[in-house]
Amino acid sequence: MSPWIDTRQSLPTEHEYVRFLVVGHSRYLMGVYENHHFRSRWGAYDEAQVKIWRKMGDAPHEPAPLRTSPEQHSGAVDARG
Repeated sequence: MSPWIDTRQSLPTEHEYVRFLVVGHSRYLMGVYENHHFRSRWGAYDEAQVKIWRKMGDAPHEPAPLRTSPEQHSGAVDARG
């Protein structure tokens, strides 16, 4: 596993999977670094809000798929037709 890196020294590559620690918090989050923000499922944090980070995986070669709505996953059949 890669070492912890201070955000003042270096930042991840765009779309890289990372684990990071938000200033003032004691638990690490997992997410992606994109558009100058560390993004997790709970929110997006700019570089000044993150104290340290480490690489968890390479950036994907293809963009992530578009998000789908819950209705597309329900398997419900339209009874009108």
